[in-house]
Amino acid sequence: METNNWKRYPAFTQGLQNVTKNKSGNDAIVVLGDSVMCGQYLENVIFHGLAGLFLRNETVLPVLGNHDAGNGDGDPVKILNRWYRFSDAFFDVQLEHPYYYKVINGYYFIILGMETDQTQECVYSDAQLDWLEDTLKLAAASGKPAFVIAHFPLHWSKDQNYQTTWRPLQILQNYYREHDLFFLCGHHHTPLQRDQSFRFQNGIPQIYAPSLSRLSDVEPHDMTEKTGEGIIVELYADRLLVRGRNFVRSAWVYDDDGTLCERTYELKNPITD
Repeated sequence: METNNWKRYPAFTQGLQNVTKNKSGNDAIVVLGDSVMCGQYLENVIFHGLAGLFLRNETVLPVLGNHDAGNGDGDPVKILNRWYRFSDAFFDVQLEHPYYYKVINGYYFIILGMETDQTQECVYSDAQLDWLEDTLKLAAASGKPAFVIAHFPLHWSKDQNYQTTWRPLQILQNYYREHDLFFLCGHHHTPLQRDQSFRFQNGIPQIYAPSLSRLSDVEPHDMTEKTGEGIIVELYADRLLVRGRNFVRSAWVYDDDGTLCERTYELKNPITD
């Protein structure tokens, strides 16, 4: 949401309304970050006000994106605290860090969060990565697939010295050797395509979500035909099915070749309860 970009509002509102029309219901709705343009107070009022209105009976898991953290504008500490307050008030998520986890129906949803005032960098502290390892041990004990969720793709990960680190990926790779795990991220805002969005990359299943309110790259920056895209994740006893959905148009997303934009990931450890 952006205060001076009203073109986003109708599509966003329509998308929210259709998300709640899932006939099977939603166990969780994940907002993968960049909900607002630069973390301004009024932007947060608009986004959280609409989301709180239309998703008031849903379990919503917010993820901190670089735009939510200011995107380089303003006081990063003040903006982050604002995000905490709005997340608590509208989604009942009480946070002390930009990372947290929630157990829903016995499944672990593990949210990673960038820790830096350089909002174009995805910095993970040693403390957060130690926490990730500890939380995955809890998830392993559940015997069910774990979902690790972040705004940035894994190859953006930096350490506290702003140097590229592969530790987050290595932690997930090590876990996936014996347990089922799925990594979901946003940030790239690209339209859905089966091969670019639903991947098995660097040894783990990775799912890249699109932008719900996508604008064209040329003036007057109207909404594109891809506006409204998101993903639906369905978990069965032996597999996970990911499908592209246009929530504004209430229609499934198709690839350029006319095939449905979806992928099935077989579970290594079928769910028994």
